[in-house]
Amino acid sequence: INLEGTMPRLWFKDAQNPGTAFTRSIGDSRGEKIGVIAEPECISVEITKDDRILVIASDGVFEFLTNQEVIDICAKFDDPCHACEDILAASYKKWLQYENRTDDITVIVIYLDKKE
Repeated sequence: INLEGTMPRLWFKDAQNPGTAFTRSIGDSRGEKIGVIAEPECISVEITKDDRILVIASDGVFEFLTNQEVIDICAKFDDPCHACEDILAASYKKWLQYENRTDDITVIVIYLDKKE
């Protein structure tokens, strides 16, 4: 990230696209021609009996929300769709508080235990 906070990007010579940020390269087969690696980095984590909520989200969610804030939002809801909507709204609001734009904000919430 440069001094202005801009993410480094890859550009085709004499073109305005793809202008791909390094964090946006998943599946970018066009960008592969200029050195983008389109294969995602994957990790495996064993889910234990103590785990209650699984959140899969883009970096745009976590730019201004902490892991704990996201989990706290999830804990307020029984329906994962409502949790997603609230996380998206909170993230969008934070982006506009600090920037004049937003990043990709994508989230999936899965409750691993059944609430009685």
